[in-house]
Amino acid sequence: MTPEDLQICRSITAALTSKDRDSINYLFLEPVNPAYFPTYLDIVKRPMDLKTLGDNLEDGTYATRDEFYKDCQLIFDNAVAFNKGRAESSFVVGLAKKMSAAFEREKKKAERRSMPSSFEADNASLSSTSVKKKASIKLKIKRSSMSADSSSKAAGTDEVESKNEEDAAPVAHNITKTKIKLSSKKDADHSTTSVTPSGGKKIKLKLNRGKQLPEGVVANATTATSLTPKPETSTQPTSKNVSLESYTKIAPMNEYRKAQCCKTLSGLKRRQVSNCKWFLKPVSDAKLVKDYRAKIECPMDLGTISSKLDKNQYPSVAHFVLDLRRVFSNCLQYNTSVNDSFRPIVMECLNVAEDLLTYFIAKNEPSKNSVYPTLLYCWEECIQIIHTLTDVINPDDAYQTAHYFLHPVQFFCGGSFPENYLDRVSNPMDLGTIVQKLITACYDSPVAFVADCRLVIENCKAYYTEVNEESQFMLARANRLKEAMDPLLEKLLKFDQSAKGAAAKENANSKCMVIKKPEKKFLKEIMEELRATEYTDRQAKITEMATAHFERPVDTNHFPDYLDFVENPMDLETVDSKIEQEAYITPEDFEYDVSLIFKNCERYNTPKNNVHMVALGKYTSKTFRKLFSTKMRLLERGGSVVKHPLLPTAANRDASLTVGKAIGGKKRPLSPSQDEKPSKRVSIKIPPRTASKLVCTATTGGKLAGGKKAARQSGKKLSASPSKLKIDLNAPVPMHVAIASIKESYPGRRQGKDLDGWELECLKFLKQLLKHPWISAERPKYIFHVPVDIIFPEIREAYIAKIKNPMDLTTAEAKLLQGVYQNADEFVSDIALIFSNALTFNREGYEIGEPMSCAYYEASTHLLKYSRWLSLEVLQSFLVDSASSPVVNGCATEWDLIVQNREVARKEMEDIVFNELIEKTEAGDKLSWSEVECEKLLKSLKHTSDIKHMTYFIDMSFPPDYTAIISKPISWIFCQEKLREKRYNTIGEIVADLRLIFSNALKYNDRVRSVSKISQMAYDSAIHMSQKLEQAIDRMLLSVSDRIGREKIDTITLHREMEAKERAEEELLKAQWEKDNPSATVEVRTKFRIQRTHRKRTTDFEFPFYDEEDDNEESHDDSLRNAKAIFEKQQKERAKMKAISLSIGMHVFECLRQRADAKAWACRMAYKLDVQRKKNELKLNAREASENDSAKSGGDFVLTTLNADDRTHVKVSMLKPMPKKTKRKSGLSSL
Repeated sequence: MTPEDLQICRSITAALTSKDRDSINYLFLEPVNPAYFPTYLDIVKRPMDLKTLGDNLEDGTYATRDEFYKDCQLIFDNAVAFNKGRAESSFVVGLAKKMSAAFEREKKKAERRSMPSSFEADNASLSSTSVKKKASIKLKIKRSSMSADSSSKAAGTDEVESKNEEDAAPVAHNITKTKIKLSSKKDADHSTTSVTPSGGKKIKLKLNRGKQLPEGVVANATTATSLTPKPETSTQPTSKNVSLESYTKIAPMNEYRKAQCCKTLSGLKRRQVSNCKWFLKPVSDAKLVKDYRAKIECPMDLGTISSKLDKNQYPSVAHFVLDLRRVFSNCLQYNTSVNDSFRPIVMECLNVAEDLLTYFIAKNEPSKNSVYPTLLYCWEECIQIIHTLTDVINPDDAYQTAHYFLHPVQFFCGGSFPENYLDRVSNPMDLGTIVQKLITACYDSPVAFVADCRLVIENCKAYYTEVNEESQFMLARANRLKEAMDPLLEKLLKFDQSAKGAAAKENANSKCMVIKKPEKKFLKEIMEELRATEYTDRQAKITEMATAHFERPVDTNHFPDYLDFVENPMDLETVDSKIEQEAYITPEDFEYDVSLIFKNCERYNTPKNNVHMVALGKYTSKTFRKLFSTKMRLLERGGSVVKHPLLPTAANRDASLTVGKAIGGKKRPLSPSQDEKPSKRVSIKIPPRTASKLVCTATTGGKLAGGKKAARQSGKKLSASPSKLKIDLNAPVPMHVAIASIKESYPGRRQGKDLDGWELECLKFLKQLLKHPWISAERPKYIFHVPVDIIFPEIREAYIAKIKNPMDLTTAEAKLLQGVYQNADEFVSDIALIFSNALTFNREGYEIGEPMSCAYYEASTHLLKYSRWLSLEVLQSFLVDSASSPVVNGCATEWDLIVQNREVARKEMEDIVFNELIEKTEAGDKLSWSEVECEKLLKSLKHTSDIKHMTYFIDMSFPPDYTAIISKPISWIFCQEKLREKRYNTIGEIVADLRLIFSNALKYNDRVRSVSKISQMAYDSAIHMSQKLEQAIDRMLLSVSDRIGREKIDTITLHREMEAKERAEEELLKAQWEKDNPSATVEVRTKFRIQRTHRKRTTDFEFPFYDEEDDNEESHDDSLRNAKAIFEKQQKERAKMKAISLSIGMHVFECLRQRADAKAWACRMAYKLDVQRKKNELKLNAREASENDSAKSGGDFVLTTLNADDRTHVKVSMLKPMPKKTKRKSGLSSL
């Protein structure tokens, strides 16, 4: 092996064993241990692995690199051969195929790096190997002209093989000889070859080399263009056969033109949001598809165009423009009803599309030649003529006159032309085809358009020459259409020849839209909001910043094959630098660069099955598109339409607080437009809690809502000086106004990103608490966000009397951002104070059964427990181990951040969750929430990032001595199947099984991990996955325990509301009855008093607990558990009854079948016996007849003989008569 070959093989080995591929190469690094797989050597005759491969390479075992290649491929072939068809190790086949593909890529890359610059040097390097191969190219040449003796073979093809070191092989005399000269350039995208036929004409071939081929080597020559020129196209261009070869040569598609096409498409979708929704997807309505395909030859939509752009399926810009125009021409061609509503939509979209094509493509081309066919300058007038003709109505039947001229003739005749039609009509034409040709730029002048329009009428008259009813019908419509058409066409021709037409033609060539350059501040705002986006993995429940992976350029040292998949890298830092340099001329330029980041992510990670990165790229791309379109829509509207007022927050503390709605409840006005002068800042100050009035200080130079009206009523003149408006606090303050006011009262608040340490974790704890279903969203179920006396002013005095230290969530957040708290315990104490205050205030109302007090008391009880669980979970990195601090549980109003409290909280959640019964659903039904939580727990272990570790536990093949050590073997697949078969009764059972998987692995591999590397890897993986499992269990405990508590309280609240509603209805009925019967009021009251309040009756035996039990005496958990048990019992009984019914039915069916078989057999046997009986009777009769004949003949002979001898015969008689034979009756004759 030469040094160059040795270097190639070493680079391939290093690439395959690198850490970048540790997620797929870990099974191939070491030899397979036959002790774990006893049948391995029976299937694999020659084992191989990457370590042995590297050792053989260094020892000089391989004479050529081909031998090295064979052994390397053997590794993965062995894996496929052994694991194929094995359910427990089927994933190994996928890993082997990925490694095989990686080996092929690395081999080609290594050979490309060692390839000399010229093709001859490449041949020299290749000839150093033991197997010498000569590069050859096969060409199939279609002969355009042949001699007379070979004219019968004109449709055939000739195959010529040319080799780089020898002349072409001799061929038959009638085959054109071809000489091929190959040349290559370094770093060239294509290789050029020259072909010289025998006629002497030289033809150049352009052969695409492809991404993975070494430089200088031509890919398949069969992909080259045809050697003979194509036949000439007809002089009448059609919409489906537009000659675009010239445009492909002038402006082939490249990265720059592809980017401009993408910008055109995105600009169209953004500017025509409501109109483009009709063209985003193919026509798929079952009622329309058949008719649509019959009328439209080339369907197209914007989604298909985007897909073709991404897949590089457009050879030139002209092909892209043709497809884009087809979208709108197809719509006009199909929707041909009178005054169709799609026409204005199509015209508007097409106008915008043409303007964008001119701006992004035609305007930026350096050459003067057009890169795509341009539309006729008066195409809008031509379309209007077609629309006018489409709307013509027959005066006799009120139908469309042009109905039979809107589509090709074969559409109305079952898909083929009528008999003799093409003999009479040389060039078929219809209005739909004219529209298609017009919008796809097949007309050079209005004269051609007019000629085609008139041709429609001429064809009709040319075909219908016979005198019959059908001809009269069609000719009458053709004449009526001609009467409407001629004046319009004459007007168009006069316009084309006039000065106005010339001016319109010149204006069409110079027309170009204007797009405003985006401001730097605007683009930075979009980038800032995009960077603030968070992404949560649904399976792993891991939250991360969505743009963290896209900030900097991809390091090709870590990802050496990145440039093989991505041609134009992009990242957010590059976008930031281009924003600073003001390199973005249009918003579409900025949108394309940012979208390119996420497209590159999908393009690179999709072939590698990196599901997490692909999902992250798609999510971030969708978020950016939504954010960009929203911002651009507001920018284009001038910011005049804002749905929600801008309130001061930590992110925009300098923004003005506009209060459009007075505290008293007036309607909030719209934001000021650009022409109006905006009002100045309005601030609301909250006085101390003990104040009895709320003072609203409004400093403004404009108009206050209701200001003039109030001034007129008081008789005073409205002054422009600042004034203080004293507002009655009996009216509640809107919550968003109160939140903004509280935040303003804490100046100097920091941004959330400026926090660190315990403050940052406390902010995370608060944000997660605010996501609770009871206190999240704009209208929470329970209000803890602002002080109670602001939202409920009617209880202000009572609240202040009971609560000495008020606290709310907004105040706690503002204090945290201002830096008031000294440690995390102080912040958590304030959070607990919010709910403990609610308990204190609502305790009396709860005891007497007041509905709102009961609701808030029970909700605060649960939120106190949830806050304690959540704080100890989120802030666990700041917990201390203190034995002196008190340990609390249940509904504690205070707790310390210590390890002991976290252990108690976890024990509480485990008792709640692990004993929760799983609500089992029927097969095919939607899973219950408890089953969904169990599914999430299972899937969290099989995340893409952990597949390397989970390989040992998904579906294990246990060694022979495994059951001797492990009493209960179990795997992930077993748990999944058991869950799907509804064999788990509680959540704790599946948690115990999942924990058992890793405890078994630790117990078994701990013995031999010091001597076995595989056991050590399995042991480490078990530790890693055990930690992952506990993290997933912690998340599940928090969410499930919260849900169980919420459902319990919601059920109690619902029962209470229903009881209150029933009592209200009873009171209403009672009042109505008293109103209708005023004289019987006393009697009714007496009757109500007489009724017994209890139901105990006298009995002749002692029964002290005869009264009915209260329905609410049974706890929610017990009632739910009993209901589930009853339901499961009913399900089992149903299944049992079903099985019994099925067995009875099968038994009855079997008896009926046996009876039918027995009856059929009896009939067959009776028939056979009857036939046999008849045969026997015939035989017996024949025998008796023959005996009688013989007896008669014998008697006559004896008598004759005796008479001849003069002798007399002797009569012999039997002394005892013979018994008569009786016939036996058949036993089956009755059947």
